[in-house]
Amino acid sequence: MTDVTWGDFVTLAFSRMEYALAALTLADADSPSTPGQHAARSEALADVFQLLHRGTSRFGPLAPDPLGIAEGDVARLHSNVEILGRLLRDEAFYAWPEPDPAASHLAEAVGFLRFAGDLLASHHGPDGEPRSPYAAYLDSAGVARHVVAQTAELASVAGRVAVRIGQLCPSDRRVIRSHDVAYRLRERAVLIERAAIGIQRQLHSPRPSVPAPGLTHLPQAATAPPPPVRPGESQYEALRAVGGGLEWLAAHVAQQASQRLPDATVAELSIAADHSAVAHLLTARLIEHTRDLLTSDPVAQGVVDVAGGALREAAQAWQQAAASWKSGLGSAPAASNPRLVREAEFAVVRLGRTLFSPGWTRRDTGRRAPRAPHEIITAPGDATHLLAAAHAVPAAGQILAEHVPRIGSALVQRGALLSSDPAHNPRGSAPSDQFRDGWTRWYPASFEQIRHITIAYDSARQASAAAQIATARAAEAVGSPLRRAVLEADRRNTLGFTGDPSHDTRRVKAAAARARSTTVARPSDPARLPAHRASELSREVGALHPRRKTR
Repeated sequence: MTDVTWGDFVTLAFSRMEYALAALTLADADSPSTPGQHAARSEALADVFQLLHRGTSRFGPLAPDPLGIAEGDVARLHSNVEILGRLLRDEAFYAWPEPDPAASHLAEAVGFLRFAGDLLASHHGPDGEPRSPYAAYLDSAGVARHVVAQTAELASVAGRVAVRIGQLCPSDRRVIRSHDVAYRLRERAVLIERAAIGIQRQLHSPRPSVPAPGLTHLPQAATAPPPPVRPGESQYEALRAVGGGLEWLAAHVAQQASQRLPDATVAELSIAADHSAVAHLLTARLIEHTRDLLTSDPVAQGVVDVAGGALREAAQAWQQAAASWKSGLGSAPAASNPRLVREAEFAVVRLGRTLFSPGWTRRDTGRRAPRAPHEIITAPGDATHLLAAAHAVPAAGQILAEHVPRIGSALVQRGALLSSDPAHNPRGSAPSDQFRDGWTRWYPASFEQIRHITIAYDSARQASAAAQIATARAAEAVGSPLRRAVLEADRRNTLGFTGDPSHDTRRVKAAAARARSTTVARPSDPARLPAHRASELSREVGALHPRRKTR
């Protein structure tokens, strides 16, 4: 996939500020800037600091974690970025801006930083509700530390630009300033540099760590699904649409899981699970069928076979998840969104047409022979798109399995999930009970009746996570590593989900043990003072509070 990511925008903004600093450094210090140039540079750099201040306001409160960044460094960075932005904004009012190369570079940096901020904000709604499965990932402390660290680096470069702008500031006798402009800008830039050094030092010593390596690969949130399946769709368009459609499907399910009453019915969730099972199976057949063209290395072919086996196991788990809804459950009359089912079916149809023929439909399952591998992979770039689509199927499946149990719990809590199982009917299960007043066949289901659904979807989540890891390894072994796989792996680690059931069980048990422990909440005893410091403190106390003389 070639989507522009958050890391691309940050890198471009950093390079543009480096260009501006180089242009200002090459300027002659003996010939100061004109008032128009100074105003243009100050205005553009003030916009940069305004956007950086927004980033520290959004992610700064989350960064001071017990294993994260010191709160004082974050507060120092936040306040000085704001003050330096105000100083530059005041400097921009002294003259009318005029064209300047350094100012144009800073204006481009402003545009890229605005794009990066909009990309992060696109994963949440106006009221903070999640609009994508990465909303909870962005609210984690690890991601906040990464954003604050990147903001500190950008602010450090912007501070050096501000110092150079102050050195080239023209003399203005019309206004008497309390302090020299260069001194005021340099003072705040030095404080920002100190905060940035402190933040970077805490992140890389004494235990080197990268807080959120997948954040640089974060794309824009999917707000609209791709167009439906149409005749004559090329294979490249179909595989791109598979990834885009499944991304929208995962975002839609994550958004519905946060609502009080989701607009999903039992039939739609069951059909979507069945489509997910078929998509996993078709993906397994697709990469196994084209294995010899994907790579000629026997070791890499073995990795592809492992990915195919993981996808087949995930398909079986999703079949069980689809069957878990067929236990006498139904939905109360409510608004539904059939786009959930249609988008899952579109992915299945596109994968089937890639494997079999352009006219394949769901009714042709098992009736047509697959196309020749050289008809599927006709160019070197086709392998990359094929593996990207193969990775998108289990990635969306894992997100789907994470949030569907929450949707079921919300439906039970609001009384929108009904059951016809006579064993749990509160008005009796005997045939004679049917003649009592108030007896109905359908009644609101309880949380106990959806426990088997939660178990089935948890198994599907673990299987899809394992298939997701396997497809990422297969793509790397073939020589087409996926940038999106880094983001998905980082999201799993941040939210505590892995593809290993034993690892998940150990992690849950460890968290429960920490919650039950009485020593976790007990504050640790402070370290004892050194002997010489204790004696000094004793003398100070004795001098300030002399003892009374007793008879």
